[in-house]
Amino acid sequence: MKKPPRHRLAPALAPGVFPQRPPAASGRAKRSGFSLLEVVLALAILTGAIAVLGELARLGLRHAAAARDMTRAQLLCKSKMAEITSGIEPPVAVQNAPFDEEYLADDVRWLYSVELQQIDQDGLVAVRVTVAQDVPTGRRPVACCLTQWIPDPNWEYSEETTTTENTEESSSTTTQ
Repeated sequence: MKKPPRHRLAPALAPGVFPQRPPAASGRAKRSGFSLLEVVLALAILTGAIAVLGELARLGLRHAAAARDMTRAQLLCKSKMAEITSGIEPPVAVQNAPFDEEYLADDVRWLYSVELQQIDQDGLVAVRVTVAQDVPTGRRPVACCLTQWIPDPNWEYSEETTTTENTEESSSTTTQ
């Protein structure tokens, strides 16, 4: 006995005539598309994702601005310290002095302070330069501080100092 083929070819239809679908098991025709609940749920997920991404972008911009300001403060602090160590500007104590206009590329004013501290080493002084933004109260200003030892401009090199140092060196070398 010969088995019938598993599939049959559909009979040829006239052009523009489409075969009808059989009705669904429940008796109603199956409709394709999304339900209202699915659309509302998809919109809620999309809105939540946009809100989270917007917050992340805002947070990234805020941190980028803080990094820019900190870099600016560090550069200004290093340049002021370089002016003092090179002798362009004398090491004199200053409190909240504004920078010259050549340093200001943005709308924020920058202030600097210079402090001098005597240290145990003769002929040296610790210079501390602090640079901070001049912002209204309520906001935290970005600040940078740099300390460096430099030769004391007020210390005089005297013959007595060299004589006692040479005597101490020669006495220490003879005892060995």
